[in-house]
Amino acid sequence: MTTKDYPSLWGFGTTKTFKIPIEHLDFKYIEKCSDVKHLEKILCVLRSGEEGYYPELTDFCEKHLEALAPESRALRKDKPAATAASFTAEEWEKIDDDIKSWVSEIKKEEDKMHFHETETFPAMKDNLPPVRGSNSCLHVGKEKCSKRPTKKKTPRDYAEWDKFDVEKECLKIDEDYKEKTVTDKSHLSKIETRIDTAGLTEKEKDFLAIREKEKGNEAFNSGDYEEAVMYYTRSISALPTVVAYNNRAQAQIKLQNWNSAFQDCEKVLELEPGNIKALLRRATTYKHQNKLQEAIEDLSKVLDVEPDNELAKKTLSEVERDLKNSEAVSKTQTKGKRMVIQEIENSEDEEEKDSGRKHEDGSGDKSKISFLFRLCKKLPFYMMSWLSFSICTEIRNLPVFLALPCKFTSQLRSSFS
Repeated sequence: MTTKDYPSLWGFGTTKTFKIPIEHLDFKYIEKCSDVKHLEKILCVLRSGEEGYYPELTDFCEKHLEALAPESRALRKDKPAATAASFTAEEWEKIDDDIKSWVSEIKKEEDKMHFHETETFPAMKDNLPPVRGSNSCLHVGKEKCSKRPTKKKTPRDYAEWDKFDVEKECLKIDEDYKEKTVTDKSHLSKIETRIDTAGLTEKEKDFLAIREKEKGNEAFNSGDYEEAVMYYTRSISALPTVVAYNNRAQAQIKLQNWNSAFQDCEKVLELEPGNIKALLRRATTYKHQNKLQEAIEDLSKVLDVEPDNELAKKTLSEVERDLKNSEAVSKTQTKGKRMVIQEIENSEDEEEKDSGRKHEDGSGDKSKISFLFRLCKKLPFYMMSWLSFSICTEIRNLPVFLALPCKFTSQLRSSFS
């Protein structure tokens, strides 16, 4: 086999940059080439050194490119920064004098400004803030300058870690986060809730409605539900759609505006009866408005269409549990009885008057006699002996007993004796 049977090594591969064939990096090819852009690429590869450093080939390529295109960008070279050696002695003295005069003028201007400030604002001497990026303070005492924020002491060993209060630090972090996340809601007042669609075509109205709805979606995803409600309202004003009403209902639920969310759900069900999302959200509003039976009806409709809906199942179980608890509470309330206590003024005076009237009528004495007889019947026999005398004397002295006929009194006296 001769050498002609083996291909030349120059026929293999290209450069990494510009994918130039390796055989083009040659004196003969560069001399014959008249394509300026291709020569610029070859010169760039030779200068980079990715295929090796060839100073003579690089100079030859530059000269050939300069002959073809003297104003080529590839021939431009970065000039080093000028130094004192780059200028003559006279030029350098002139430059040095200009710099010094400029510095002196700047210092004079600064002194004038400082003098003017101290004269016009003498009361602000002690209240000036520190210079940014420096440790010194302007017109402030040493005591004020020495005050610096203390660094947090981090525990260094296990004993200090035991004393470290984790809950306190977590509360501090939460408070800092709340302060940072407090947003200014003043921009909401600048957003108009209605869009003027007079003279617009249906396509233009549809475009505006979609754009405002997408803005509302962005606000909802970022957690700004009030702004989301405003953009959904703008979308509805441009073109009322089921999606806009549904999304606004969800934002109202997040804000716990149950009545507004319920009204949006009703609008959705008017436009599209049986909408699953609207039924779920209306059930949520029913649940929080303590209309548990209506919530169960909506959730059962959802489960009839989608039996595997996890959200509907979870909400239904919660509503049924709340319904059972409310029924149990109502049963316990019906079993109890309420007592009404009324205060009656001058009750003691009325009782005294009633007792006086009874004594006058003699009804009080009769009741006293009947009480004494009942007491005698209930007492045991062995106690009657020592009580008989006191009871008999009490009964004999009553006005009712004295008013009885003689035959009755004689019989009673004999029985008592």
